[in-house]
Amino acid sequence: MGESPPSDCKERIRSAFDNVAAHISNIAALQMLIEELVNECVSIDSVVRDLESRMDGVEITLRTDMRILINEIQHLKERKSFR
Repeated sequence: MGESPPSDCKERIRSAFDNVAAHISNIAALQMLIEELVNECVSIDSVVRDLESRMDGVEITLRTDMRILINEIQHLKERKSFR
């Protein structure tokens, strides 16, 4: 299946963030990161790669929050591909 257009990418990233917001500790830091990523969003996969590359060297709780978000993004992507 092909990559999502940027508008769908932005919508899915924001939706994933909304879904996990209640479960993360560093909501402000992650929200700022999401806004940056959404503005640069080319594809879901590129956002996931970008998030993974930013995990190195960050505080462990923020890294866990980022992993939670990545998992939700991938879950939404897989769910949509089965429709």
